Amino acid sequence: MHRTEIKPVSIALMVLLLFATQACTDIFLPGLPAMAREFGVPIGVANHLISAYNISQACVVLFIGVVSDLHGRRATLLVCLALHIAASIWIALSSSLPWMIAMRVLQAAGSAAVYIVLRLVIKDTLDKQAQIHATGLLVIGLVLSPILAPVAGAAIIQASNWRNCFWAIALVEAALFLWAWTAIRETNQQRARLRAAFTWRGHFRHYASVMRDRYFLGLALIVGAAFAAFYAFIGISSYLYIGQLGVAPARYALVFIGVAVFYLLGNRIMSGLNARALAPQRIVGAGVAVALAGTGVLCVALLTPDTFAILAAVTLGTCLLRLSTALINPPVQVVVMNHFAAQGSYALGLLTCIQYGFAALGTVLVTSLPFMPSASFTISTLLFVLLTAAGYAFAFRSSRRRRQNPGRCT
Repeated sequence: MHRTEIKPVSIALMVLLLFATQACTDIFLPGLPAMAREFGVPIGVANHLISAYNISQACVVLFIGVVSDLHGRRATLLVCLALHIAASIWIALSSSLPWMIAMRVLQAAGSAAVYIVLRLVIKDTLDKQAQIHATGLLVIGLVLSPILAPVAGAAIIQASNWRNCFWAIALVEAALFLWAWTAIRETNQQRARLRAAFTWRGHFRHYASVMRDRYFLGLALIVGAAFAAFYAFIGISSYLYIGQLGVAPARYALVFIGVAVFYLLGNRIMSGLNARALAPQRIVGAGVAVALAGTGVLCVALLTPDTFAILAAVTLGTCLLRLSTALINPPVQVVVMNHFAAQGSYALGLLTCIQYGFAALGTVLVTSLPFMPSASFTISTLLFVLLTAAGYAFAFRSSRRRRQNPGRCT
C-alpha cells in the first residue's frame, strides 16, 4: 500500500487538536466549587460533569475507530470536532446542570474521536518507524494539556468566570476546525473493502473473546484501578485544595504542573528500564510499588490535623501516583497488543474503555464518601491501589499458569 508523508504542519495541527480537546477535562477544575455553589448542588452532583465525560469516552472508544473505517477518517474527525465545539458553546451558555452534563457526554465523544482517529491517520500514512516518531510528537498534546489547561482555567476564572473556560475551548477549536478542514485529507483508502467485511455482530464478538481472557482481565484491573486513583484526585482536588486547605485557585492550578513533571519523570524512568531490556512485568511491578509508596505518603493526611502537613502529603503522594502510571500504562499496552496479536486493536480499545470506566468510578466514589476531602481522597486511593496490586498478582499468576500449561485455555 502506498503511504504518503505527513507534513510537519499537519503534525502541529494534530498536536493542537489533541491538546484542545483534552483540555476540556482539566480547564474548568479550578471553578468546580464555584459551579457547585452556583447550581446549589453538593460536590458529588457537580462531579457528574467529570464522571459522565469519562463514561462517554469509555463507550465511544469501542466503536469510533470502526466508524472511521467505514465512513472515512476525515468525515469522522470533522463531524465529531464540530459536535465538540457545539457542546462547549452550549455549556458556556447553559443555566441547567443536567443539560451541561448531557453536553459533557457529547464533548467526550468529540475528544475520543480525535484521540483515536488521529492515531489511525498516522497508521494509514506512515511506516512503522515513522509512526513511532509521529506518535511521540502527538503525545506532546496529552502531556501539555494537564499542565497548561488548569493554569489557563484558573487565570480565566480569576479574571471572569468558569463559563469563559468553555468559550475559550470553543474559540480555539473553531480556528483548528477551519485549519483541519483545509489541511486534513482522507487517508483511509480501504473503506469499500472494510464495509464489505464488517458486521457489528463480529465486532462485538471480538470484544467478548478478549473479555474471556483472564490474563487480560488482570491487566485491565491494573490499569483501570491505577487510573481511578488519579481521577479520584481530579474529582476531589479543587474542593480539597481550595475548599479545605484554603489554597488560592491560581496556586491550586500549579499543583498540576508538579503532577505532570512527575509523569514525565516516570516516563523517562520507564524508557530507561526498557532500554536495559527489563521485562514489562518487572516495570509494571515497579509502578505498582511506587503506587503503594505514594499511598503510604497519602496516609499521613489521616494522621495529622496540620494544614501544611496535609497539603504536603496529598501533593507528594499524588505526584508519586502519577509517576506510577507512567511506569504501568505503556508496558501494559504493549503486553496487551502482543498477547492478542490479530485481536490487538480490539484488546487495546477495550483496555481504554475499562480505563475510562474506572476513571468515572474514581470520581464518583471519592465524592460519595462522608469525610473531609483529604480523608475521602486517601481512603478511595488506598482502595484503588490495593486493587491495582491485586490485578498485578492475578495477571502475572495467570501468565505463569499459561506458560506452564500452554495447551490449556484461560
